[in-house]
Amino acid sequence: MASYKILDGAMGSELIKRGLSLPNHIWSAGANTHHPNMVQKIHRQYVDAGADYIITNTFRTTPRAYQKTGLNRNKACQMAETSLMRAVEHAKNASNLDTKIIGAIAPLEDCYKPELFPGRDAALSEFAQLGHWMAQTKVDILILETMNSMAETEAGLCALKDIDLPLWVSFVLKDENHLLSGDRLIDALNMLNSFQIKVVLLNCSPIGRTKIAVDNIVDNWGGSWGIYPNLGIGEPSPDGCIIEHEPMEKYLSLVEYALNVGALVVGGCCGSSPEHIAEIKKLKYNFAE
Repeated sequence: MASYKILDGAMGSELIKRGLSLPNHIWSAGANTHHPNMVQKIHRQYVDAGADYIITNTFRTTPRAYQKTGLNRNKACQMAETSLMRAVEHAKNASNLDTKIIGAIAPLEDCYKPELFPGRDAALSEFAQLGHWMAQTKVDILILETMNSMAETEAGLCALKDIDLPLWVSFVLKDENHLLSGDRLIDALNMLNSFQIKVVLLNCSPIGRTKIAVDNIVDNWGGSWGIYPNLGIGEPSPDGCIIEHEPMEKYLSLVEYALNVGALVVGGCCGSSPEHIAEIKKLKYNFAE
């Protein structure tokens, strides 16, 4: 257990907690250009707290998202690429020599609404564009993050498979046995066997749901895996605004449970903070002893 790695925590809910009002559609992406110091400061606080991996603030740095703000296609592409490039730059500036930068690519429409998946053809094109931009920035890893359906995950994997970077996948769950789309988690894991996936994770699901689903990962995935749960009480908030948070003790209990059954990577999603990552770092020292 002493060899496990620490992922960082939330960006969006931290920006909100620090006073930003995140706009519709592009959500936290605007902070990359309008509040760069704040984005970089949050990244640095996670690194200082003990994070081995930093996930870029690229959850909504997509042309599709920027077009919804009223921009034409060309301008939206320009703005999205600029935001993505700056997001990676902020993560790199905040990191140290040992920190790995993970380029995050999310569902193209809404991570909580799998029915909005734009279809395989559109997804292949858009994921490929995002993957190309990420590769240009020389991130260390790519992650398809908060994936909510097999169809969108498969499209993303096909679009990214020729990029010469380690590829991670993280799923968000409807319950301990199903993705939000209703697809069975075991079927999604089996699908991943057709690709070169380095790490499988569960993210942005409530603590209780994640804990039960861990057993599904242990029983049905032979490779490396990890968790970074949502720390809000109840179902995840679509806008990242969390009113009630799970206590630290419950979060750490889940992390310890996951580590005891073989998790390689642990961190936090919405509602987590540098304080949570620092507490995982303390666990790391305890396990190492």
